[in-house]
Amino acid sequence: MSGFIDKIKHKAEAVSAAIDNELTVLEGAGGDDPLADHDESNEAEASS
Repeated sequence: MSGFIDKIKHKAEAVSAAIDNELTVLEGAGGDDPLADHDESNEAEASS
């Protein structure tokens, strides 16, 4: 039974590490927020 519990703990740690990795990648990714309010006049000035 102890071996089974150890397997579950290791799998949970692996899942937690994968989630932390994905969140770190997503936090570092810039890009455009499609839900943000965009001011079109500011975007036109920035592109020129």
